[in-house]
Amino acid sequence: MSTPTLIGVAAFRGSYTARHLQFGEEPEKLIPLLRRIWTDTFGRDTDAMATALLAHHWWTLTATPKPRRWDRQPPVPGLGHPADTDTDPRKGSLREPVAGALEWMYLLHLDQRRLVVYEATIHSRWLRHSAYHLDPAEDLFVTAPALDDGGAEMTVCTACGAVDEIEHIAVPSMAGYGHDTVTCCTRCGSSVATDPMFGDHVTRKPWPPHHPTPDNTR
Repeated sequence: MSTPTLIGVAAFRGSYTARHLQFGEEPEKLIPLLRRIWTDTFGRDTDAMATALLAHHWWTLTATPKPRRWDRQPPVPGLGHPADTDTDPRKGSLREPVAGALEWMYLLHLDQRRLVVYEATIHSRWLRHSAYHLDPAEDLFVTAPALDDGGAEMTVCTACGAVDEIEHIAVPSMAGYGHDTVTCCTRCGSSVATDPMFGDHVTRKPWPPHHPTPDNTR
């Protein structure tokens, strides 16, 4: 069953340019694939990946596409199967109502090498779902498997290694409506502030903390 999705590039103040992806996936499946394509196909060149994604509408994305007898266009090596349509990319704004049968939108932030994911809500508007660095080593908080079978997954701070020591604080949104979330590690103070228009702001605190050296010269 198809999962209609938009995939493209974020622009200034919530605007975007995107292509239609007929068989999209939820972030748990598509983010690892996009990270593999970014690394293996484009050598971590985010601009080149964005240009290739915006060159076509897509049936499916895959790092190892194979020719299919029913396709009218050949597969794009290392990227996927383009759709038959020749229409222009879609240009829009996150403030606009969701038009058409869409479930997800994935937007590349080129200067930050980051993907921000939005989901279409029952209210026909885009709601920020999650954000991911193309290089997972840049993520501040990551999810790790439980230490025992059947246990809950753990949230780990990659700055200090704290496990499940985080708090979420709602603050007024810079977009002018609703609230943003600041996720903070209670051990080291590192944080991620999310904003639906301007993206994530990551603050990594040094660990172990730097303490000033006493001045013994006096």
